[in-house]
Amino acid sequence: FLRKINNNYEYKQYLPNKTIKKKGDSKTISPKISGLTGSALLEKIYTIIQNHSIEIAQYSAILIEDDLDGNFYGMDKSQIQGYIHSIQEKIHSILKCNIPIFILYASPEIESWFIADWDNGFGYIYTSDAFVTDIDLPTKIFFAHHLRQYLNTYVLKEYSNDIENYGYFDQKYYKLSDEIIEAIQTKVKEYISELPNTNRLYSEKISSSRDLYYSKKIHGDRMLRKLDPLILSKKCRHYFAPTFNSFRNLI
Repeated sequence: FLRKINNNYEYKQYLPNKTIKKKGDSKTISPKISGLTGSALLEKIYTIIQNHSIEIAQYSAILIEDDLDGNFYGMDKSQIQGYIHSIQEKIHSILKCNIPIFILYASPEIESWFIADWDNGFGYIYTSDAFVTDIDLPTKIFFAHHLRQYLNTYVLKEYSNDIENYGYFDQKYYKLSDEIIEAIQTKVKEYISELPNTNRLYSEKISSSRDLYYSKKIHGDRMLRKLDPLILSKKCRHYFAPTFNSFRNLI
């Protein structure tokens, strides 16, 4: 995905970079690293940069990615820029050089990207033979169409055309990934079955399907590889687009 933005460089991943493996099981990310976000993620990053400062200071740039999870709610642009600048200053002070630092926020979570670039995100997953094997293609297309409709109407609501600002309703934060998991596994199936003049055959197949669920680990990796950053930059204008443009122009 990063190479689609800028293919002039090689990428070295520092975090998460430690896996654990028990005999007979697949590799998984250590619980001490998996799920780090916000201030905990930044502290881990500062430690890694401190421990590898000589090596990292020779690189062309540093890229940090994190889910925003509504953490900038209520902040104006100057406050947000000040926060980002403080992170960059902290890293520069550790490295004692002004290496370019890019902070790429998925707002509110990376699932927003999978919705924004629908044909390469959720629209791809739920019409793919690689992930949904127990229903036919017309039924998959029917499900994906109504999934999109349901998410826009009942999950995103007023944020359907401004997905990066999604999260708060009546001062309460709703986690997008949790809403999507519930929607795909139960809510959309119920929604389809209750539609007037719905295709009953499709509805029955969808209700009985075991492949219509969402796993960030299983589905997220594949969608991220397929996403078109240019499409995202047009749909995710507040946080993704500025970093995308700056990072793409890094020579």
